[in-house]
Amino acid sequence: MFIMGEMLERNARLFPDKAAFVWDNESLTFREYRNRVYRLINSLLDLKLTKGSRIAVLSRNSIRYFELYGACDRGGFILVPLNFRLKPQELAFLLNDSGAEVLFYESYYAETVEELKKDLKTVNHYIVMDGPGKLSYEDLLFWASDKQPQVQIDENDPVYIVYTSGTTGLPRGVILTHRGQFQVANALALEMGVRKDDVTLDMMPLYHTGGHAVAQAHFYRGCTNVITTGFDPEEALSIVEKHGITTMQVVPAMIVDMLNHPDIEKYDTSTLRIVFYASSIMPVSLLKKAIDKWGRIFFQAYGLTENGPVATALSIEDHHVEGPERLTKKLASCGLPSANCDTRVFNEQGEEVKPGEIGEIVIRSEQVMIGYWNKPDLTAQTIKDGWLHTGDLATVDEDGYIYIIDRQKDMIISGGENVYPREIEELLYTHPKVRECAVIGVPHSKWVEAVHAVIVLKDQQKAMEEEIIAFCKKQMAGYKVPKSVEFIDGLPKNPSGKILKNVLRQRYWPKQTG
Repeated sequence: MFIMGEMLERNARLFPDKAAFVWDNESLTFREYRNRVYRLINSLLDLKLTKGSRIAVLSRNSIRYFELYGACDRGGFILVPLNFRLKPQELAFLLNDSGAEVLFYESYYAETVEELKKDLKTVNHYIVMDGPGKLSYEDLLFWASDKQPQVQIDENDPVYIVYTSGTTGLPRGVILTHRGQFQVANALALEMGVRKDDVTLDMMPLYHTGGHAVAQAHFYRGCTNVITTGFDPEEALSIVEKHGITTMQVVPAMIVDMLNHPDIEKYDTSTLRIVFYASSIMPVSLLKKAIDKWGRIFFQAYGLTENGPVATALSIEDHHVEGPERLTKKLASCGLPSANCDTRVFNEQGEEVKPGEIGEIVIRSEQVMIGYWNKPDLTAQTIKDGWLHTGDLATVDEDGYIYIIDRQKDMIISGGENVYPREIEELLYTHPKVRECAVIGVPHSKWVEAVHAVIVLKDQQKAMEEEIIAFCKKQMAGYKVPKSVEFIDGLPKNPSGKILKNVLRQRYWPKQTG
């Protein structure tokens, strides 16, 4: 069947003594991983959980986190991964909304869990993952059998409920299926060209679909996953050298931090052959710097949680920094529809746009969620006639490559003109003093919205508002030029590195939730 749980037995049979996961001073072979996952499943069955029971996890990255994913892949439970940066009241909403019966947590969050307990309605068991407790993870596994659980799973059964960031209203639980997640792993392994001898570095938080999907693609091929608890640029460079990392996933902000690290040259990163980037827009100027440093080894994917999450891919071969403009311009695209996905750009009439026209990205695929948890009306608004509507504005070129213009909610309407922040951001990233930037719309008495640039300067650099505005005036139409510029020390981001424009906007639109 098309379920990731089948890979447990396959990898344990084919690569029994090969390292499946490495984390700090711990490592597990594929056979050890399978046995521990089976013990975990059987222990949960002993706790009277059944197929479809929701289990939640509040933790940073670890081998045990992957074991929880494995338990749901093969045991029929549904995993609810929680964003560890959320406040207790936000976490309580997710746990109650999902109806989670068990909460696994890292001891680092013990105080948060104690604060949560009084507000939880469905959680019956609290299991600490990395230390002693009333019910500890290792005690749970110690007494359980490692025999293969006899749980019948249909490939269309739910396997994860992943909550969106909730930048517009309350978070939404995205229901993903076994078959859909198998298709994601298959597509990514194919598109990236993952090899069974690859060693990949997992730095993205595992509650995020992107981080988990790339790790799953490597598990699917029998690769070794090296895990970090979080991201530190020097630690990342050191791990690449120590473990001979061949593939890794990053977001643009991580590339900025690594490229600007003063000791970058002392680390041997020559084993890298694929650097996967996603989650937020990659400025072309930054991408060219990265290619100049590491070579033409970059691969991009675009997607969203509701698609589990991969919808397009820009291959290594498509990363042209030299040659005809028809080829080099593709650096600004998010590529072609990925394997297993029918990804298109539709206008408001539901027709495919022509090159240069702007429309909305829509997706049809078995990877697409079966719906939002307990939100049938919202599901019907998002999936229409089998097409997932993303809310992302894009255009296409004559070769079918898709170019993201912006999120619909990020578009600025200034004096009746549509202004797309990404276009301005791309220009700002070419300024020699700009390290990072974000462009938003702010209230204006005449234009309703005015273009406002928020900029983080490179170390030791200084700039004036007039300098940035003059720079933009030379290269774009007047209505697109920022009317104001703000310099700050750092942009607000979520753990996956995506810039939180809603946080920036709230300072100017205090009643705005999105």
